[in-house]
Amino acid sequence: MNTTNTSIDGAIEPQPTTLLSNPNAQEGLEELIQKLEPLLAGRRLNRIVDLMSVVADVVDMTDDYMVEKLCKVYEEAIGTAWTVGNIARMAGNDVRQMDEPPTAWELIKTSKDPDVRRGIAFMFMMAKGIGKQMNHPLPDDD
Repeated sequence: MNTTNTSIDGAIEPQPTTLLSNPNAQEGLEELIQKLEPLLAGRRLNRIVDLMSVVADVVDMTDDYMVEKLCKVYEEAIGTAWTVGNIARMAGNDVRQMDEPPTAWELIKTSKDPDVRRGIAFMFMMAKGIGKQMNHPLPDDD
């Protein structure tokens, strides 16, 4: 903000108003410094500045493709959690309605149901994938 004063000759000379000459600004700065003092003393303000830098970098890197990909991952994760929750709830209700737990023979007889066989095949394929992952040694942290 600039103020103007007229000199004796009538010429206009700009006189910049500094922030420090404004009493309201000085009072505001003093309050801000008092609030920042614990952060400065504990060097925690540095962490806040680093965090703001990281957020700014993420915003700079974000493009439409990245947002779409993150939305898709989010939707898939929520869908998976919802499905697993529903399946667990349904299975829990089925088990609670049983008078006695099934015998081993009754469990074997359930394998005639194609849905049971699909579920068992899925679990075996998951176990196969986990086994493949575990077959590769982790790199040494030297």
